[in-house]
Amino acid sequence: MPTGVRTDMASRSAKSFWIFIAVLILLHLTLRVGLALTMVPDLLVVAALLGARRLSGAGAAFYGLLLGILADSLALVAFGATSVAFVVACFLGARSRNLFEGDSYLFIIVYVFFGAWLVEAIRFGAGGAMARGQEPMLLLTAAPLTALYIALAAVVAMIAYRALSGHR
Repeated sequence: MPTGVRTDMASRSAKSFWIFIAVLILLHLTLRVGLALTMVPDLLVVAALLGARRLSGAGAAFYGLLLGILADSLALVAFGATSVAFVVACFLGARSRNLFEGDSYLFIIVYVFFGAWLVEAIRFGAGGAMARGQEPMLLLTAAPLTALYIALAAVVAMIAYRALSGHR
């Protein structure tokens, strides 16, 4: 296959992936903010973690900052905690490419589970949850369940993306 064809295919693949990420962000805003459906998983976390794997460390940190500011603009308490959490999680997500290759569904579940749990842990610590009377035990009980829910949502989103785009 000529080099120009590969570059064009890679460009289309990257463009369709970032459109997928934009759709996740819009879905999050529509479902959680517009329709106030709180049972919907946090699709901003999914978008942040999946997008971070495609960027460099600094690019992923900036991307996490932008999504964190978007999430924090909707927060009632602990403004800035989500931005800090997204910056750290996205930077580490980008660096994880050096350690783990591939995007199998099992990897996505594990990667997003730990990323979402990390986001919850940083939000808990940076957001002053203990000062508001929340128990640290939530990080071992409720946070893993939330992270698992977000990880399953990420896998469903990736299955839909791959089915619609034809990418593997």
